Amino acid sequence: MYVSGGLGARWEGEAFGSDFELPNERAYTETCAAIGSVMWNWRMLLMRGDAKYADLIEHTLYNAVLPGVSLDGQSYFYQNPLADDGRHRREPWFGCACCPPNVARLLASLTGYFYAVSSDAIWVNLYAESEATVDVSGNKVVLSQTTNYPWDGAIRIDINPDRTAEFAINVRIPVWADGATVTVNGAELQSAQPGSYVAIRQSWKQGDSIEIDFPFRMRTIRSHPLVMENSGRVALFHGPLLYCVESVDNPDVEIRTVGLAKSGKFDVRFEPDLLGGVNAIGFVGVSAAPQGDWEGLLYCDSQIQMPFDFEPVELRAIPYFAWANRQAGRMQVWLVDGR
Repeated sequence: MYVSGGLGARWEGEAFGSDFELPNERAYTETCAAIGSVMWNWRMLLMRGDAKYADLIEHTLYNAVLPGVSLDGQSYFYQNPLADDGRHRREPWFGCACCPPNVARLLASLTGYFYAVSSDAIWVNLYAESEATVDVSGNKVVLSQTTNYPWDGAIRIDINPDRTAEFAINVRIPVWADGATVTVNGAELQSAQPGSYVAIRQSWKQGDSIEIDFPFRMRTIRSHPLVMENSGRVALFHGPLLYCVESVDNPDVEIRTVGLAKSGKFDVRFEPDLLGGVNAIGFVGVSAAPQGDWEGLLYCDSQIQMPFDFEPVELRAIPYFAWANRQAGRMQVWLVDGR
């Protein structure tokens, strides 16, 4: 599986590859395969009640399914590569058009993934500004979420049952949310373990509320060393979202050679006029320009040339799901680790 949650390494035969074979620019990562992963993990979640399946549903929705459709909903990706030279663009339709209707049916059914119900418990799986009526043990419970997720981690859930009754509300703490807090009617609970559900069992009445706070920190992710294409590189996450760099935001650098600096600090800002409103990440990184004179050369003696000269450069990253919605240009998920 790719760091995006995408599946399938080979275009030829729509296939998985060998162990650790995860090419970025030629990644197959079919939109339909990501949707299949969501559906599979939903069934596993219903069977097992294990938060790892809900974590993967959320991760895949944001980072492997959403890239498959343009922000205006009019064009689609069949494949979702993690690097591109500007030639891969969404299309309004395909000769084998499985992805557009699969996207449509998943988004149309998306509300059904937010909650689940067991014999005497409500399970809160996903987070978004929303309202739902859930039936638990014959009691109709209206749940109202107020949040700006996934741009920040503050979530409030107002609970209004049609009558006072005891049941559990299990809220998911994402695996990346170290330091998360859960507060019930103003009283903070003792534990909120990442990668689990916090079970809150009590007698619920009209006007009760749960407040959740997930600390949003920048995370840098490495590949296994045998994923050779990502050697010496890292991927950026903020909250549940994978980030990438595009030429349109970084016009004066070679996108394939940019990365993180030793002393780089991240400036995360919500930009309402960018790509429909997203958190963009500004940081001082490096451009790893090849050292020496490589004109006309593909190989040289390793004693003569050094590989890279790191120069500071200002960079901006955007959520991966929103790439290729502006003019064509290079895109890169995996960044040089110059730290």
